[in-house]
Amino acid sequence: MKSGITIKTLALIKTIVISSILFSILSVSAFEQDVSDKVKAAFVFNFIKYIEWPNEKKLVNFAIGYYGNDKTYHIELQKMHGIKVKHFSINIIKITSLEQINQLQIIVIDRAQSRSIRNIARQLKTQATLIVSDNAKDKKYTMLNFIKNDKNKLGFELNRYQMLNAGLKVSPDILVLGGTELDIANVLKEMDATITSSLDEIKEQSTKLEQLKKNVTSREKQLTLQQKELVLQQEKLTLQSSQLDKQDNELKQNKDDFESLQNNYSQITKELDDSRIQLTNNVASLDSLKNDIQQKEHSIDNLEIQINERKKVLNNLEIRHEIQEQEITKQTSVIQRQYIFLILTVVASFAILIILIVIYKSRKALHKVNRELQVNIEALAEANIKLSTAQDQLVESAKMAALGGLVAGVAHEINTPLGVSVTATSHLADQIDQFDREYKSGQLKKSSLDTLLLDAKDSCGMLTRNLRRASELISNFKQVAVDQSSENRREFELESYIEELIQSLRPQFKQGHHSIHLTANSKISLNNFPGVIAQIITNLIMNSLNHGFKNKTHGEIFIELALENNEIIIDYRDKGIGLTEQQREKVFEPFYTTARSTGGSGLGMSISYNLITSKLNGSINCLKSSEGAHFRITFPQE
Repeated sequence: MKSGITIKTLALIKTIVISSILFSILSVSAFEQDVSDKVKAAFVFNFIKYIEWPNEKKLVNFAIGYYGNDKTYHIELQKMHGIKVKHFSINIIKITSLEQINQLQIIVIDRAQSRSIRNIARQLKTQATLIVSDNAKDKKYTMLNFIKNDKNKLGFELNRYQMLNAGLKVSPDILVLGGTELDIANVLKEMDATITSSLDEIKEQSTKLEQLKKNVTSREKQLTLQQKELVLQQEKLTLQSSQLDKQDNELKQNKDDFESLQNNYSQITKELDDSRIQLTNNVASLDSLKNDIQQKEHSIDNLEIQINERKKVLNNLEIRHEIQEQEITKQTSVIQRQYIFLILTVVASFAILIILIVIYKSRKALHKVNRELQVNIEALAEANIKLSTAQDQLVESAKMAALGGLVAGVAHEINTPLGVSVTATSHLADQIDQFDREYKSGQLKKSSLDTLLLDAKDSCGMLTRNLRRASELISNFKQVAVDQSSENRREFELESYIEELIQSLRPQFKQGHHSIHLTANSKISLNNFPGVIAQIITNLIMNSLNHGFKNKTHGEIFIELALENNEIIIDYRDKGIGLTEQQREKVFEPFYTTARSTGGSGLGMSISYNLITSKLNGSINCLKSSEGAHFRITFPQE
């Protein structure tokens, strides 16, 4: 019984011992495997430092793919994920298919998958991807291949040809990490060959340098002698060349200055001719306009005389009409008396006859009176037609008179820049004549040329500024004059148009130092009669100048433009002497004026009222104001 228990105990002990030995062997091998995987991962990390990829500078993420089933190896590689090397960060990718290897910088293959390295290399072809294999047998397709030497120490084999074929540059220092002795020997052999060839080249270059030194010394001796001779000759030549250069420079400068002056003179002469032609045309047009104005003024005087005569005729007709009405009343009373008398005196048989006779005579007389009355009415209607025609002619005459004042002001304003331009051109012509005389006499100096150029620049600047000013005045006057002399409807912007009108009228109020302030709450575009608006604004401004600012300087006019509910509002006010209540009530009546002794016709505000109500379909009101006159004009935008 005891022997049976002992046998069982011994068997159990043997089993435990064997299992413990196996466990220890397995744990040791597992530990060695873990250490080997860590070392491989460390090698892969250091490989990055000693290898240069073609597109390395553009890389941000450095992709390392692991192709295999060794989990421990993959875990060790995964620890490098996110670590920065050089200027990029490492990205570890698990490869399950060869189709995923095209965008990698390194592919790490475990021992099991290293058998298929040929397929992997063919898949990559010449792509710049480093293949890190483990104990691969096919050395032709390896780049960096992990191996163990006889002492069971981990190292790697280096296939430089395959790496260069893939475009990878390998530093020789990579062998320090643990390359094989054969790789190290090959590198040392290459370095030795390189050093030997370099030393041979250095010896050849040193012999050549010695020969060159000898040649240079002999050449230097010859050159020193030649340089001494050349120095003497150069000193003589420099003196002569300096003199010649000075003379050539002076001649070239004089030629260039003279040619530029000739060009400037011809250009200025052409501009002067154009300015003179334009000036003569402007003077001719101004003379014709003055003649037209004088004719219109003469026609206005004739129309006033005709109007006065027509008034006298109308007064006579009214007096005749009243006399005829009195006669008719008298005749009617006489007929009634006769009729009563006949009724009372004639009885029976003569009553009907007498009544018929009286009625016949009465009707005949009434018919005669009615015929005379109809003639008077027709004459009165004809007089009214002539009066309205005369009023229209007065309106046109007022337009032309305003245009004449505008022409006179513009002519006066244009006269200043044109006079300055003529003065500048005459001064420049005198300077050019003086320069020409000095040039022909051979006494031309640089100071004369500088003076002429300075005068030419100043004169051209004055001509440009003053002619541009005259051109602006004429262009503004053209548009305003066309609008005032015609009644065409067109598109325009109200504020800019009134600003052009004010610029044209500026000579009228510049003498008294008066000022006009124009404002608008927005940009107002409309399709209307600009000539009508120009005549209304002109009448208001001229009334302020002639009546409101009489015997006064530094007057102010305020014009405010607004658009409200598709209605345009023009608010006009001045700081003049203002209007009394009686004047404010009669301001729009025709022929009403407070300045008849100074030539006022009293038609300006009446014409403006008729233009606003008939042409613009609007209204104008004279508002109460504690200071100066105040008018408000409203009319529809369309």
